Amino acid sequence: MSRPSPTRLLGPWLLAVVGGLLVPSLVVAHSELQTPTPADKSTVTTPITTVSGAFTESIKKDGSSLLVKDPTGTTVAQGGVDPADDKVMTASPTTPLENGTYTVQWTTISADDGDLARGTWTFTVAVVATPSPTATAAASASAAPTATPTAAPTVAPTTAASPSPSGGGSDTSGGGSDVILPIVIALVVLGAGAAYLLSRRGRPTPSA
Repeated sequence: MSRPSPTRLLGPWLLAVVGGLLVPSLVVAHSELQTPTPADKSTVTTPITTVSGAFTESIKKDGSSLLVKDPTGTTVAQGGVDPADDKVMTASPTTPLENGTYTVQWTTISADDGDLARGTWTFTVAVVATPSPTATAAASASAAPTATPTAAPTVAPTTAASPSPSGGGSDTSGGGSDVILPIVIALVVLGAGAAYLLSRRGRPTPSA
């Protein structure tokens, strides 16, 4: 019996090896999501104005899309391939996203072989509202106690004290006493002097 040639034995093995190498390459030919922004299942506390996804391969512009849907399923932003990088898709809402959980649906057409791929990711927006400076000032002003103006004390007019009649009389009599007393003393002195002279005249003159 003739033995099979080594070439015939190696043929099936080579086909198997080559097929095994080709299958993974065909699988990874899809442009799959690599880096979502915001990250999948993340919670962000800053306003979101752009949602983007970076993919493993270049993406065709036609047929590729990026949709952002709010908690009700309404599409709030729709985008596509970034002109500056054909491995990135972006979508920008007209206004920053409100608080809530959003779902991003992406569809890619590989630029290499035209394979279609789809997927989703989610993220939650939880932005804490900060009061505006005007609102803060108004709140501070309303919280401050209102000072109630106190009425100025009413000064009652002071009635000038009128001199009492009795006081005036005592002042006048006192002044009269001061004038009369010297006169009386002078009269007493004069009277005493007159009496002395009269007594001298009534005595006999002694003879020489």
